[in-house]
Amino acid sequence: MNAPIPLAPLSAAEATAAGIRIERMTGALGARVFGVDLREPLRAEQHDVILRAFDEHLLLTFPEQQALSYEQHMAFSENFGPHQDLPHIPLVDGYPKIQRVFAEATHVKGQVAGQNWHSDSTFLPKPPLGVAMRGVHIPPHGGDTAFVNVCLVYESLSPDLQKMLSGLKAVHSATRLFGTQSLKREVRLNMRENTSMDEGDREFVHPVVRTHPRTGRKGLFVNKVYVQRFEGWTADESAPLLQYLYSLLDRPEFGARVSWHENMVLLWDNRFTQHRAIFDYAGHRRELVRTTIQGEQPA
Repeated sequence: MNAPIPLAPLSAAEATAAGIRIERMTGALGARVFGVDLREPLRAEQHDVILRAFDEHLLLTFPEQQALSYEQHMAFSENFGPHQDLPHIPLVDGYPKIQRVFAEATHVKGQVAGQNWHSDSTFLPKPPLGVAMRGVHIPPHGGDTAFVNVCLVYESLSPDLQKMLSGLKAVHSATRLFGTQSLKREVRLNMRENTSMDEGDREFVHPVVRTHPRTGRKGLFVNKVYVQRFEGWTADESAPLLQYLYSLLDRPEFGARVSWHENMVLLWDNRFTQHRAIFDYAGHRRELVRTTIQGEQPA
């Protein structure tokens, strides 16, 4: 297989020619996109600019949006790939492609999903490429989502550790989320009522380091929620190295934090970022809706 050809960074002139302004959020990842109304189909030049910005920044926010219909939300998401169903996230009634992420004012910390660093649904044979999420009901304070660029995490490692990790694979499953290990939880997270425990216990193996199919950049692909152990290692043998890798996710120079407001749309690359929800809004309701974009088998 031929190596991907790295793309040249998107220039301001190219974005301006498409009527778009890109503002970088941090030195690590993320950009704000202005000049696009997501209620309308993307023109070819807009699509090209946004796709290149997505590859470069891995996380895009569209802050100046009016309320999208579910159909408009789905149409925007499908610019980046077909829909992918997930077996456990609740759905909007009548819209099997629109998933709900919510916490009621009565929920306590243990009932709110996503508070540990993770990439979504890496227990699947083809984990999602990305997610397009929209703010529906935002608490008066808090409720941010934090992101980390796992390419930067990988690039910070020594060459010898990079080489060792590139030869490893990791075993992923959702057992702690909705498999047998989830029975140890004191309270249950918001999930579909028919979520299968057998599916939660199913295991898939993915490379520890994966390569972006267009840019060729490498990123670390292990996360605390779904990884059980390295393939061929015991869980006890795997734990020290995994914990060291997870500790790097908290380094602020690798990350960004996104504050939500109603109707803002957020698009993130699920393959080369990790994210976590920050539950600092107890007593208030928070609701987001999302579409999930089909991913490829990690390579």
